Amino acid sequence: MTRTTIAASACTMVTLYAVNYALTSLALRTMSPFLLLLLRFGLSVLVLLAVCALLRTPIPRGRLLAVAAGAGLLSQAGQFVGTYWALGHGVGAGFTALVIAMNPVVTALLSRLILRRRASRRALLSTALGAAAVIVACLPIVLADPRIGPVILAVGGSLVAVSLGALWQGRSLREVHPAMFTLIGVVVSTPVAGALALTEPARPPSGFASWALLGGIVAIGLGGTVLYSALVRAVGADAASILFSVIPAATAVAALIVLGEPLSVAGVIGLVLGAAASVLRLGDDRPPAADPIAEDPAPDSRAPARAASQP
Repeated sequence: MTRTTIAASACTMVTLYAVNYALTSLALRTMSPFLLLLLRFGLSVLVLLAVCALLRTPIPRGRLLAVAAGAGLLSQAGQFVGTYWALGHGVGAGFTALVIAMNPVVTALLSRLILRRRASRRALLSTALGAAAVIVACLPIVLADPRIGPVILAVGGSLVAVSLGALWQGRSLREVHPAMFTLIGVVVSTPVAGALALTEPARPPSGFASWALLGGIVAIGLGGTVLYSALVRAVGADAASILFSVIPAATAVAALIVLGEPLSVAGVIGLVLGAAASVLRLGDDRPPAADPIAEDPAPDSRAPARAASQP
C-alpha cells in the first residue's frame, strides 16, 4: 500500500465501522442479537466466496489454514459476539465503541508481552492521544449510563479477541489475502453464532426495511473488516489498531445521522484527538513496516482459489 492508499483505507475503515455500530443498534431494536449475527456471517460467507473466486485469491493450506482459522475466529466471532450481546441488551453504540476503542492500548500491551516489541516514542504518543480521544468522547456517556458488570466483561472480551486476532494475523498471515482471511474468519465463526442463536428467542427480520437494513450491515461490515485486515497486513497490528481510537467519536457522528442522537462537544474533541493520533501513527516518515513474519509458509501452503466457491 502507498501512503495515499493507507490514508484513504484508514478513513474509509473508520467511517464504515462507525456507521455499522449505529445501524446495528437500530437493527437490534427489532431483531435478536445472535440471530442477526448469524445472518450477517451467513450472508458474508456467500459474498466473500464470490469475491474470492472472482479474484482467484489463493486458499491457504495446512498449518497456514489452521492459523488463519484461529486468528479469524478471534477477529470475527471473538469481536462481534460480545458487542452484539451488549448492544442487544440495551447498551448504547457509544459505550460499546468506547470499550472496543481501547484496542490501541491493549494491542500495544499484548505486542510488548507476546512479541517482546518496544514501542517508539511516536507510537507511545499516538497511543496516549488515542486513549485520550476515547476517554474524552465517551466519558459523558459512561457517567450518564454507568451499566457495567457482565456487559463490561462481554465487550472487554471482544476487545482482547480483536487485538489478539490482529496481532496473530500481522505476525503469521502476511501471505493471506485480506478477503480470504475474512472469509475464513466468518466461515469458522458462523457455527458459533448459530449455537448462540439457539439460546435466545428468535426475532427475525420482518418486512423489506428490516432485510434492507440487514443487507446494509452485511455490506458495510464486510468493507470495514476487510479494510482493517488489509491495514494490519500493510502496516502491522500496532499501527492499524490506532484507528479504533477515532471510532467512538465517529460513531457519535453516525448516531446523529442515523439515530438522531445529538453530537456533544466531547464527541467533537474526541474526533479531533483520535484523528491526530492516527495521523501521527500512520504518517510516520519511515516506510510503514508490518509485523515480522513468524516463519515462511511452505511452498505448497496455498492453492489457487478457483475452487473457492467449492465446499
